[in-house]
Amino acid sequence: MNTAEFLTIASAIVPDRTAVIFEGKRCSFAEISEKANRLANALLDLGIEKQARVGIIQVNCNQYVEIYNALAKIGAIMVPLNFRVKSNELSYMLNNGETQALFVGDRYLDMVRGMQPELTTVKHYVSIDSKQEDMLSYEDLLTGASPEEVSRDIDDEDVTILMYTAGTTGWPKGVPLTHNGFVSYMLSNVEPANLDVSEVNTLTVPLYHVAGIQAMLAASYGGRTL
Repeated sequence: MNTAEFLTIASAIVPDRTAVIFEGKRCSFAEISEKANRLANALLDLGIEKQARVGIIQVNCNQYVEIYNALAKIGAIMVPLNFRVKSNELSYMLNNGETQALFVGDRYLDMVRGMQPELTTVKHYVSIDSKQEDMLSYEDLLTGASPEEVSRDIDDEDVTILMYTAGTTGWPKGVPLTHNGFVSYMLSNVEPANLDVSEVNTLTVPLYHVAGIQAMLAASYGGRTL
């Protein structure tokens, strides 16, 4: 089972329920699902295919949810980056993970620009929050792409996230996390979306940490507002 199906299922059961609240902005499950489809199609147009690695450096936000689900739909691998580490560690993780594209939040634009000469595999930079002359625009990618559902053959043991360790005793290590690992946990511990049950999850940990990702996926599968 593809973890992106969590969002698809919730969107079918509770499409109008608020999926994400971020800085006062509310997005329904149907809206998040459409944005994920648009982004998935845009990424395919850029040549991002199954098992390609795509990084993101940003604090928790609604786009993080959209990006993860878009990548999961096409079978690409998200590389969530710890924005608290030093720039040389970030460039190491991006090169080590052979990351092909990088989503960047506004507060990290200068840092990423400073690293660009060292990044040997990144072909596409996407500015999440604002338009930048030297990067693709997140909103432009969505606007110009099809909202059609994207589906790829995904094996249970395919990797969905490459998550790097803190690297306290050396360089960070990339830990591959599979679709099945998350699916097994959700199906065993979380009730699926229900029209008669409305819950809210407060996300208190960063999405570059596995606890944050689990909370995000649990909210999607459970039809909970995040």
